[in-house]
Amino acid sequence: MVPPTVYTADDGCFGCNSCGERLRFKSDQSQKELTIDVRSVICIVPKDTCGETVYSLLYLRNNAEAANLESERLSLDSILLATVPRPLSNHLYAQLPPHLCSSGSGSGGLDIIVSTTSGTGTGVSFCNDILRPLLSYLGVTEYEVHETQTTETITELCHAKFIPRARERLPQTILLLSGDGGLTDIIDAFHSTVESLIVPPTIALIPTGTGNAMANSLGLFAYPTTGLIALLRGTPASIPTFAADFSPGAQYIVDEGRQKVPIFHNLKSDYQHPRVYGGVVASWGIHAALVADSDTVEYRRFGADRFKLAAKEILYPFDGTEPHKFKGAVTLFKWDSINKSKRQDLLRRNEHMYVLASLVSSLEKDFMISPLSRPLDGRLWMVHFGPMSPSSVMQVMTSAYQRGQHVGNESVSYDEIEGFRVELGELDERWRRICIDGKIIAVETGGWVEVHKDPKRLLNILVLQDLP
Repeated sequence: MVPPTVYTADDGCFGCNSCGERLRFKSDQSQKELTIDVRSVICIVPKDTCGETVYSLLYLRNNAEAANLESERLSLDSILLATVPRPLSNHLYAQLPPHLCSSGSGSGGLDIIVSTTSGTGTGVSFCNDILRPLLSYLGVTEYEVHETQTTETITELCHAKFIPRARERLPQTILLLSGDGGLTDIIDAFHSTVESLIVPPTIALIPTGTGNAMANSLGLFAYPTTGLIALLRGTPASIPTFAADFSPGAQYIVDEGRQKVPIFHNLKSDYQHPRVYGGVVASWGIHAALVADSDTVEYRRFGADRFKLAAKEILYPFDGTEPHKFKGAVTLFKWDSINKSKRQDLLRRNEHMYVLASLVSSLEKDFMISPLSRPLDGRLWMVHFGPMSPSSVMQVMTSAYQRGQHVGNESVSYDEIEGFRVELGELDERWRRICIDGKIIAVETGGWVEVHKDPKRLLNILVLQDLP
C-alpha cells in the first residue's frame, strides 16, 4: 500500500511579489511541489494516522485552464500536511460548531436548500461538488437536501417543517444555497405566520444568486471561500426586516411576467391589506422596473450584468423617446428625535425616477447603494431622486460602484427613515410594479404601498466577525 503524500509548507513563499498570497508546498517523500492560493483555503482538519497527527488542508481547486478564482468551475480538494503553516494557523479547525452538531432525530436538524434557478443555476453543482464533500470531511452525515421544484418550494418547506420545529423550540440550521429570493421566502413565511416565542433557526447563506445583496453586504464575497468559512466559524446574528402593506388588488408577478398570483398566504385576520415581509430592499421606479424586466431566462444568463442591460433599455427606449417619469405621491416616515415621535414628510415633486429603501449596504458586487449601512444594524435608508437625463442617471448609478459616491450628488437625496408610502398615479401596469427583495408585485390602478420597519427578529444568519 502506497503511503499518502504528506507536504510541508515553504513559509517564505507567503505573500511574495512573484506569486501574491500563495503558499508553496513540497513533499520530501515524492519531491512533488504545488502552490495553493491562500484565498482558496477553507479549513485545516487534524487527522490521526497510525498514532501521529497530520492535517488535511481543504481548499477550492479551480478546474479551469486559467487560474481564476472568480470562475464557477470550482471543486473541493485536499492535501495532507505534516504541520500547520503559520500563515494558515487561523484556519485550524478544532471541533464542529454548535449549529452543525446533530442533536438526533426529532430534536431539530440540519437542512440544505438548493435554489435550482437562482443566478446562473450553479447551486446544484456547488452542493454536490463542494458542500457535500466538505460536510463528509467534517463528519457531518445527518442532513436532508431539498432542491426547489417551484417558486413555492421554500415557502412550503417553512410551513411544513421549519416553522413547526421553531414552535417546538427545537434548534435547527438551514444551509441556503440561493440568492436574496430564497432568504426572503424564509423571512416572509416566518414573519407572516409566527406570533409566539420561538427558537430562531440559524441560516447559513451560501450565495448562488445574481445580485446577492445580503451576501455582499455581509462580506461573504470577500473570497470564494468566505461563505464556507462563515459556515464553520460564523456566529449567529438576528436579521432585521420590514413589512410592506399593499392596497387590496396587489398581486405577485411570476413566470417572467406572464402570470399573477394573489398575496393570499400573508392575509391574516388582523391585517386589513396584503402584507409582504423583506430583509433587503423595497423600491419603486427604475430599480423595480429593471429588476422586473430582467427576470427572464434570457437575461439571467448574463449574471449580474442583466441589471445594467435592463437599465439601459429603460433609459434609452427603442422609439427614441425620453425615459419614463414615474408619477405618484411619496411620503417618508422619519423619527423626530426632539418630539420622540414619527413625522411624515411628503415629497414636493410628483414625478420620480428612483425611490429605494434598503436595510443593506450593497445590492450587488461593488454596487454600494447605502454607504452608511452596517451589517444587520436594522437602520433603513432611503435613496431617491427625480427625473433626470439618461446620461445623468447612468452617472449616478456608476458613482454607486465607486463606494457609494452617488449619495454626494446634489440631485440625490439620502436619508434614514422609519418607512415610506407611495400612492401611485400610473395607468400603465409596467410602471406600477414594486420590488421587494427581488420579488415583483403589481399594484392596481390608484393603489399604494406602505413600508415600515418590523420590530420582530425571528431568524438568525451566520456572520463572520473578522475575515481570515
